[in-house]
Amino acid sequence: MKQLKIGAVAATADRPLIAAPITAHTWQQAVQQADLLKKSAVDVVEWRVDYLETLDNLMVTHIQKVCQTTSKPVIFTWRTQAEGGAKAYSRQTYERVYLNAITAGVAALDIEINLLADQKNLLKKIPNDVQIIGSKHYFTKTPANLVSLLDNMVTLPIDIIKLATMPQQLSDVDVLLTSTKKVAKNANKPLITMAMGIMGMPSRIIGRRYGSQLTFVTVINSSAPGQLMVTDLLQKWGTRYDI
Repeated sequence: MKQLKIGAVAATADRPLIAAPITAHTWQQAVQQADLLKKSAVDVVEWRVDYLETLDNLMVTHIQKVCQTTSKPVIFTWRTQAEGGAKAYSRQTYERVYLNAITAGVAALDIEINLLADQKNLLKKIPNDVQIIGSKHYFTKTPANLVSLLDNMVTLPIDIIKLATMPQQLSDVDVLLTSTKKVAKNANKPLITMAMGIMGMPSRIIGRRYGSQLTFVTVINSSAPGQLMVTDLLQKWGTRYDI
């Protein structure tokens, strides 16, 4: 299993990375949230820029200010409405803001795998020191063929695989975890997987045992259903859920 590294931080055999989102509506609010996350126990910050009121005026200097304020590796993410995000996809705007993020010094870019073909020009311009997280989200189901789905993601031009599913029954959580374990064992790329919602919470706590090397938590606001508060996660890790 390949070790996950984002910026200067890396997952270990004993502990996955912890990431928390910025969900601000303006870049100035994003700076304020970045300062709060700087003081938290999280390792990585995910800036969900689709929560911004507008992306038309998001400049390199604004992104730099957020990165400098948090002083932690930043994952830059525009989650599209098609996969549960707050903004519809626009090819030109997407490419522009992601190129600005690269210039500003983010550690990683989250790109939905369905957009890879449409963003070939962007992919050519991403330097080797910026990680590409290829993501796929199923907000209404857990596909039955998760192993083949993850295997296919391994072959894509991405550095890190991220898969989120919505369980409809407890057995769906088991399918996600066991599929992750099977693929992670021999994959040459790190995996981040989770089952969402209340039913999926255990996957966010014990996912590392199965090969998921990062878990998302809440410090300020949640960005997906089922995220635990970081204090609750750390408490569970220190008790019967100890990893």
